[in-house]
Amino acid sequence: MRNKRRRRWWPRGLAVSRPARYSPARSDLYQLDVKLDSRKSVRVRKSRRNATLVRFAAVALSLLSLSAGARWVYRQMFYENAEFRLNRLQVETDGSLTESEIVEAARVESGGNLMEIELARVRERLEALPMVLGAEVTRELPDLLRIEVRERVPVAWLSCPPHGVKPKSTARGFLVDDNGQIFRCHKLLPRLMHLPTIEVYHMPKPADGTVVESQPVRDAIRLLRESNRLFERDGLLVEQVTLRKSYSLSVDYTNGMEVIFGIRDFERGLQDLRWIVSHAHSSGRELASVNVIPSKNIPIKFHAEPALRAVPITDPELLAPDLPRVGILGPPGPDISPENGLNHELKSILGGG
Repeated sequence: MRNKRRRRWWPRGLAVSRPARYSPARSDLYQLDVKLDSRKSVRVRKSRRNATLVRFAAVALSLLSLSAGARWVYRQMFYENAEFRLNRLQVETDGSLTESEIVEAARVESGGNLMEIELARVRERLEALPMVLGAEVTRELPDLLRIEVRERVPVAWLSCPPHGVKPKSTARGFLVDDNGQIFRCHKLLPRLMHLPTIEVYHMPKPADGTVVESQPVRDAIRLLRESNRLFERDGLLVEQVTLRKSYSLSVDYTNGMEVIFGIRDFERGLQDLRWIVSHAHSSGRELASVNVIPSKNIPIKFHAEPALRAVPITDPELLAPDLPRVGILGPPGPDISPENGLNHELKSILGGG
């Protein structure tokens, strides 16, 4: 019974690993095999990496060579080619700038390479001029550069006696556009000589390329625009707008009429003036001055009619015989002159009587 083999406690068929016995020769053999295998894999990985680097370098060198060759061909075809020289320069403008002034501002020279001209830089230089609103610069092979300039449209001359600014002068005059941009006049064109004048006595000193900051001057520009829109068909155009007082605008028209507007409600004053001008034209009278600051009982003055002058008659045949007097002169009646009648009619229309 003692020699009886003990029963195993684990299930039958289940393999259990047992620790191997230590053997120095076997351990050295295993270590030698591992070292040999590691050196071989390192050599393989290095060779593969080197091959990849060589292929990448070859591709990079090929691309660089192709790029350099393409650049060389492109430069030889366009930049070094004598056919692509700037021989023709076409300049178009709708304002007072001359061709020489535009070329000088663009900084382009005849005979230079057309492809080396930076179109964006040329456009920026031109648009930096205060009187230029926009510019387009294009080139056409083989030798043409086209420059189109759109200048600002001035609406009036600016006059400021305290600062020595005078209208219709290239040396001391300034123009202003509808947006309040101030710029100098380089050439007195005929159309510029007929522009109205905005005369102001209280504003910062104007400078070329600045924008009007004075609100009364901006109101004067608006009044000028609206007045011309309403009365242009009648030939009644603004000649000068004067800002002497802080609450009013004095406007002189081309027919000699002077109108005083309130600076805060000149829109209503323009509508009243429209009615007054219409009724004055229908009666055949010419307005001399109108003050539309009040909304009722608007003061109106007319141009005086030429007085009748007596001419003596010396021819006896033209002298009429003495005629008997008919009737007796009585007291003077009410004044029914056309002027008083028109004043009464205007007051009634505008709600003043």
